[in-house]
Amino acid sequence: MLDIVSTRMLGQFGFLAKVFSIFEDLGISVDCVATSEVSISVSLDPSKIWSRELIQQELDHVVEELEKIAFVHLLQQRAIVSLIGNVRKSSLILEKAFHVLRRIGVNVQMISQGASKHFWRDFVAIAR
Repeated sequence: MLDIVSTRMLGQFGFLAKVFSIFEDLGISVDCVATSEVSISVSLDPSKIWSRELIQQELDHVVEELEKIAFVHLLQQRAIVSLIGNVRKSSLILEKAFHVLRRIGVNVQMISQGASKHFWRDFVAIAR
């Protein structure tokens, strides 16, 4: 997981394009994305990691490139937990899921929510 933080992105256009063009140029696919006014958190596509090693040298290079435009924190050894459920009951599902995660000592560090035109939505949590 990468945390990318820059106050320069506040109210600016094109910052996300710059970030994702770095991933494109380096041939690294992003899996999950969460954003705020001044930060972007991304997980890297596990299919690339599983098809071949995403070696530390590549991770260091993407961090080096991103650090030209933002502060970057590389967080490794994380797991992705996906929840897919009825949108009408999403708050109840999340409440139960986070209660269980807290009880077993899982620290959620990123949440991403997918949109759906139907009555199902997926929530992804990155945890350690």
